[in-house]
Order: sequence, then structure tokens, then C-alpha cells
Amino acid sequence: MRYNKAYRLKFIEVIFLLLVLVGLSQYSGLVAGLQTKVLTDAGLLWIAVGVLLVLSIILSIVWQLFDKKLNLHEWFQTIIVYYVAHQIANFGVSKILQIQFQLPNQILERPVGELNGYWMTWTYFGYSPTFTIILGSLQILGSILLIFKKTRLLGAVILFPIMINVCFIEHFYQISPLAYFNSLHYTAVLLFVLLQYFDDIIHVLFSYKEYFYFDKKTILLNLARIVVIGGAFFNIYWLKNHASGQTDINGVWRVDEITAQNRTILTATAPAEAGWSKVYFEQNSSCLFKYNPDKFNDKKDWHGQYEVDQNRQQTHIVFRRGNKVDSLKLAYQVEGSNMTLTGVYEKAPLIMKLTRLK
Repeated sequence: MRYNKAYRLKFIEVIFLLLVLVGLSQYSGLVAGLQTKVLTDAGLLWIAVGVLLVLSIILSIVWQLFDKKLNLHEWFQTIIVYYVAHQIANFGVSKILQIQFQLPNQILERPVGELNGYWMTWTYFGYSPTFTIILGSLQILGSILLIFKKTRLLGAVILFPIMINVCFIEHFYQISPLAYFNSLHYTAVLLFVLLQYFDDIIHVLFSYKEYFYFDKKTILLNLARIVVIGGAFFNIYWLKNHASGQTDINGVWRVDEITAQNRTILTATAPAEAGWSKVYFEQNSSCLFKYNPDKFNDKKDWHGQYEVDQNRQQTHIVFRRGNKVDSLKLAYQVEGSNMTLTGVYEKAPLIMKLTRLK
């Protein structure tokens, strides 16, 4: 049993040592490009995994056969941990020096809906320099703690949840195959470190012993626990079912023609901001009447809340522009991708002809 356990430990350490070599070789742009190609080709990836496992088995067997009681575990684990600490510290320093999450101007000027997962993530995290510095500082702090045996557990505890979150982001937002691979094996190393302290962690987390008795106090306490968690589900479920649902007018509409104050404007040929160019009716009962078709102007565009009476095919909109409140009642008629809004604004007829975009 001890032999098997010793061999498993050697096998795991050899895998991580090979991954260290793979990671260090990424400093060569050519090798990094080849690794990306492997990671994006299922066939090559399985071959690479097979080669890694075979090499790990062979090297760990050789180590097991020729183990002369040298404390190679100490050396190998130090190399593995130092490598991961260095790599994570790289990310931390790049955040503090404001290299990571810096966006090109061409990306900043694109609509959010056109951004892919990579640029969406960089836009979100790059929005707050303070948050970026805090996150980078935690990565550096955890890396420093990781390279000292006395504080290694604390460093792993700090870095592990951060790296788990990074793995989720890189997977679901499809950041980069190579970055995702790196995050996965950094996280695996941190998990390996935590498992070295498994008994201590279990003792800390579950040392408190709670005894259950079937009495009034226990029943009330368990009911309270159900209310705490179950109440959250009920609250959100109620909000979801009482929120405004889908209506015929929900979506993004291009304004083709506006008749107001006895004057008709064809927005396609009119100068920007001569009249509303787009109308947004959101499912959360908010709406936006936008002037410039290409840019948003929170001070000029009309923001409001609306209610829909689908039986009468009417909508009641309340606009709030600074201290001014405008109310507008419009009848709507939807035919395919076209909609006509009619009503009265400032004691004059208002007619809007729109085409659905989304």
C-alpha cells in the first residue's frame, strides 16, 4: 500500500514537472504557436496527452526503481511550486503595471453586442483600475506566500479560488486555448499543494461538532435554515413571474418616419439628432428613444418606463429627463416586422413608423 502511494506521488510530480517544461517552453513564440495548434486540434491533443502520460509512467517507474532515499520530492515540489508562483505573479504584476486589460481604441469604439468573449472580459475587468490593482496584488501576495513552506498553505488558499474563477472565465468566455491550458495546470498544482495539507484542512473546517436533538429549538432552527435558503429561491421566482413578460413591441426598432407638430421627418435622410432614430422596448419595462443612430447620449436621449395593454394595443410611457417628467400614451399596430405608433404629444398628433431590427 505504501509502495502504491509512493508511486502515485512520484507519478503526479513527474506529470507536473513535464508541464513545467511545457510552460517554460512557451517563452519561445514558435513553441507557443505549436502548443496552441495542438490544443485546438482534438486529434493532436489526445496524442499529446497520451505522450505525456506514457512519459510520466516511464519516468516515475525509473524513479521508483532507482530511488536511493534521496529527498527528490522536496526538490521537485519546490520546482513545481516556484514555477506556478512565478507564472501567477506575472499576471499580478501585469495588472499592477496596467499591461493586462488595456483595450485598443478600435475595440473601445465597437458596440458591446459585437464583442467576443475575450474582449468582453477585458472590457469588464479593465473598466476599474482599482479592482485590477487589488486583483493583481492578491495574485502577487499569494505567490509570495506560496514560495515559503511556512506560508505555502495560506498562499494556496488565497490563489486557489482566484484561479478557479479564472478557469471558469477562460472556459465559458473562450479566452484563449493556451491561456486556458495554463490556468488549468496552475490550478491543478494549487490543488496538489492543498492536498498535502488535507488532514489539517479537514480539521479546521469540520472541527466544530454540532449535536442534534429532536426538540422545539432544533425544529425552529431547521425551519429557519429552510427559510434562509428556500426564501431566496421563492423571492427570485416571484420576481421573475411578476416581471413584465414578452409583448409584441419588445425589441429594437428603427424609426423610418416621424410626424410631429404637423411636420414629417424621414430619419434616413434627416441629419443626426433631427428626430428619434431608434426605439428600444426592453423586457424589464424600460425603454429608450434614441436620437443619433450611431451614438448614445444619456443627456439628450429619452429614457423611460412603459406599460403595455395588449388587449387595447396601447402603451403608456413615462419619460424622466432630469427633473422633467413626460407622459406619453401611444396606440401601436404591429404587422410583421413593421410597427406604427400613434398618439398625441404637446397637443399635436404624433405618428411614428418603425421597422424591427431585433
